[in-house]
Amino acid sequence: MNKLISLATVMSLFILFSHPAGAVWTKLTEEQTNLAIAYGKTNKEADYLTFFKEWRVDLGYGKGAARVITPFSKVAFEAKNSPFEHVKLTPDDINKLLEELKDRLAFGVSLYGDELDFAKDCHAVLKHKGQTIRPVEERHAEVAESSKSWPQSPAYRAICYYYFDLHRIDLNSTVTLEVSIPKGKPVEFTFDLSKIK
Repeated sequence: MNKLISLATVMSLFILFSHPAGAVWTKLTEEQTNLAIAYGKTNKEADYLTFFKEWRVDLGYGKGAARVITPFSKVAFEAKNSPFEHVKLTPDDINKLLEELKDRLAFGVSLYGDELDFAKDCHAVLKHKGQTIRPVEERHAEVAESSKSWPQSPAYRAICYYYFDLHRIDLNSTVTLEVSIPKGKPVEFTFDLSKIK
């Protein structure tokens, strides 16, 4: 029986990753949810960078990195972590995760600065088809953590989250997340949403 389940999981993942994503899946079907769980479980030993490769743009150390947070990636990450946290991911857990992203496209951004509280003044916009879209919500790290180059510049690293109205975004297009950093140049992260699950 376990061999059948494993074979089904492998086949599902093969089908999933051998075809283009066809834009962000904003409302997961039961099949898509199962694929996300299978992806998480299959990649449970993967490091963070490998696991989120499809969803990340990394500009390099000291410049920043951003990850688009989709329903698929959120469920997959929870499925990846659930064995390590000794919890079973229930349908209610999944529904709560998906509710957090309802009607929103989210980005988690790792930023660098030289003040301990620099992140509170980091603001983002989404550039999309000639429009500048402001987030409906921002969550800033109140206090940054020391970077590996501390006390030299960039001395601190912080993670901020930005949420945008999903209805204003064509998910079959490219978007650029621009984040302004106090006493620094804005950083830009470009995502082709048509290729992301």
